[in-house]
Amino acid sequence: MKPWSTAPDPIPPLGADAHVWAVELDDSGFDAALGHTRLSAEEQARAARFKFDRDQKRYVIAHAALRDILAGYTNADAASLQFRDGPNGKPKLAPPFDASGIEFNLSHSHELALVAVNRTGEIGVDIEFAKDDFDFLEVANHFFTNREGAALRALPSALQRRGFYKCWTSKEAFLKAKGTGLSGELDEVEITLGGEHVQITANVTGWSLAELDLAGGYEAALVTECRPMEIFSFRWRSAR
Repeated sequence: MKPWSTAPDPIPPLGADAHVWAVELDDSGFDAALGHTRLSAEEQARAARFKFDRDQKRYVIAHAALRDILAGYTNADAASLQFRDGPNGKPKLAPPFDASGIEFNLSHSHELALVAVNRTGEIGVDIEFAKDDFDFLEVANHFFTNREGAALRALPSALQRRGFYKCWTSKEAFLKAKGTGLSGELDEVEITLGGEHVQITANVTGWSLAELDLAGGYEAALVTECRPMEIFSFRWRSAR
C-alpha cells in the first residue's frame, strides 16, 4: 500500500489496482451549502433526519465526497450521479454511469470515512475507531469463531483491543465486498490473528484482504474480489 498522499488533480486512471480515499468528516473548511447541492433529494432527506448537527454534517461530507470522487472516475457531474441497490442493498452506480465499470464502497467511523474504488470486481472497505470503553471481548465471544476467540485471548493484553478491531474490520470488509453487509454471517469468513497481522483463511477463495495503515486509533481493512492488487491511498480535499 502506498503512503496517503494529497488528492491528485485530475484523478489518476484506474488500472488493475484499487484506490482508497480518506475523508475527514469534521472538516472545518467544508462548504455545507455546496455539499448539499451535490446530494440527491433522498440523501438530503436522510441528512435532515439526524438529530445532531455534527452527525448531519458528517453524513453530508461523506456522501458529497463519495459523489465528488466517483465523478472524477466517470467524467460525470457529481450531482447527476445516480445509484441503485444491488443484491442485499449494496449501493452501485446506476445506468448509464455503471458503464464505467467502477465498483465502490463507503465506510465511516467517528471523524473519518473511507471510499474504496476499483474496476476489477467487487470491493469492500471497513473502518472502525477503537473505543477505549468498548467491551470487545464480550462482542468477540458472540461473533468470532472459537479459533478466532482463542487467538485473540492468546495475544498479549496490550495487543488484544487492536487485534479485535483488525479481525472485526476484516470480517466486515469481506461481507461488504460480497454485498451482504450486516445481514451476512460474521463466521462465514475466518481470520487468523498472528501478532500484528491478520489473514483470511477459510472458505473465501477468490478474495484478497489488505490492512489499511491509519493513525489516530483507527483500524481499517480492504477486501477485493481478485488477486492481491496494488493499493493507492489519497486524502480527499473539499472544495473551498
